[in-house]
Amino acid sequence: MKKMIITAALAATMACTATAAQAQDPSYYAGLGLGTITTDYKAAGIDQKKSSVGGYLKAGADFNDYFAAELRIGMTGKNKKSYAAGNTLSFSSPLFVAYLAKIKYSVASDLDMYMLAGATTARIKGQSVTAGVTATQTQTKTGLSLGAGFDYKLDNQTSVGAEWVQYMFPVKLGTGSVFAAGSKARMWGITGTATYHF
Repeated sequence: MKKMIITAALAATMACTATAAQAQDPSYYAGLGLGTITTDYKAAGIDQKKSSVGGYLKAGADFNDYFAAELRIGMTGKNKKSYAAGNTLSFSSPLFVAYLAKIKYSVASDLDMYMLAGATTARIKGQSVTAGVTATQTQTKTGLSLGAGFDYKLDNQTSVGAEWVQYMFPVKLGTGSVFAAGSKARMWGITGTATYHF
C-alpha cells in the first residue's frame, strides 16, 4: 500500500513539473457525477459487496491540455444486507472528499480520455440492527484514489462523460460496536458525469 501511495505521489509530482514547464492561464469547470458509488465491507466471515446509488459535486482547474486538478464532495448510498438470526448490516459514506490530479489525452477534437490519481477522505458509517437493537459506528479514513474515464464535449462550455474510480483501496477499521476486529472498507464508483466549463 505504501508503495502505491509513493508511486501516485511521484506521478503527481512529475505531472506538476510538466505543467509548470508548459504554464498557461488556467480555465475552470464545475459539475456533478451520479451513478453507483458504494462502500464495501470485509471482516472474518463477511464480504459485503452491494451496489448503491451515490453522487458528487466537483470543481476543478484545467492548467493545460494535459493536466487538471479537481476537488469532489459526495456521498454513497447504503450497502445493506440481512444475515442469519435477523441481523442486518449496512455501510455507507454520508460524506467524502476526494482531491485528485487529472491527466488528460485528447483522442479527438471533442473527446478526452483521462486518468485520476490522488486521495479520498471519507466518513465511513456502519450500522447493525439485531432483534430491534441498533448500533452505529463512524470512523473517518483516508485512502489512495485511482480512476479513468472520458469526457465528450457537446459544445465549448458543456460536456458529458463516464468514469470508473476506486476512491479508497481497502483501509483498516477500528474495532467497535459495528466494525469487527480486522475489518476493512473500500469505496468505488461507476458514474455518469456532466460538466460546465467556464
